Amino acid sequence: MRTEMSLAETLNELGLLGGRTLPRFVTSVGGSGAELEVVADARAVKNLPGPLKLATRLVPAVRSRLRVESFDGGVAVLAVDASAGGLPAHKLLGLAKNRIESVLASKGLPAGSVQIQPDARIALDVQRLLAARYPGTVVQGMTFADGRVAVDTAA
Repeated sequence: MRTEMSLAETLNELGLLGGRTLPRFVTSVGGSGAELEVVADARAVKNLPGPLKLATRLVPAVRSRLRVESFDGGVAVLAVDASAGGLPAHKLLGLAKNRIESVLASKGLPAGSVQIQPDARIALDVQRLLAARYPGTVVQGMTFADGRVAVDTAA
């Protein structure tokens, strides 16, 4: 079964977001074709580590484009093209790694279900995240389509 959702709905279904609205630091979501475009105001993020806090003062807007590069064994590998005043995506993701891990732990989500990889990639274990909330669900694929997320599942 194919389900198309907004980014907020998808993050809620995966347990990464505690509601159906995006955090206030996300200022826009869109996209065309197989890319998802997200713009964030990093100044609105609470409890940032020191290096990130300093970076947000210099360049508050972070523009990113995400693309599902591969999907295998329930894991979607997302290629991230992001910039904040010339700071490349792999640097931004590296700075945010600990914050992402602490959010996962605080929500009681499976450790390692979101991993920052080299070369500005994120491995998102969609299968583990959905199975934690909906036991028996088998994820067969995930794509982006014109600013929305499409997830293919079987029961």
